[in-house]
Amino acid sequence: MKYGTLILALPLFLLSFSACSENLRKTAPPIEDALHAGPLATILVYAGNVAVGQTGPSPDGLKLAIGGTAVLSAQGRDVNNRPIKITPVWTASKPELISVTPSVGDIVAVKGLREGTAEIVAEYKGVKTTVNYIFIK
Repeated sequence: MKYGTLILALPLFLLSFSACSENLRKTAPPIEDALHAGPLATILVYAGNVAVGQTGPSPDGLKLAIGGTAVLSAQGRDVNNRPIKITPVWTASKPELISVTPSVGDIVAVKGLREGTAEIVAEYKGVKTTVNYIFIK
């Protein structure tokens, strides 16, 4: 009789133990989630067509001829500096001096229209960065 009770109790113990471990697995996030980039922390802007995750030259102090064009590209970074593909809105501080086309996208063309100095702001989901001092001569 003693063995019969043990045989009946063992499956119940294993059933309750396995149910407990299954619940723990359901609440733990999958390992892939730790590898994904977090929320956007900063925007990086580069001169030229720079692929996401790569770096390039800074466009600060860019010099354009009147009628000349330069390409700028933007990418986001999370707090751990992991790259994030973004499509920011681009705004020229002086649209009479430079045009930015398209106004939304990760790669844009900046064209010098008139002589002067301007800045460009790239904004995505409330995060902004400014390209300082684009000189048009």
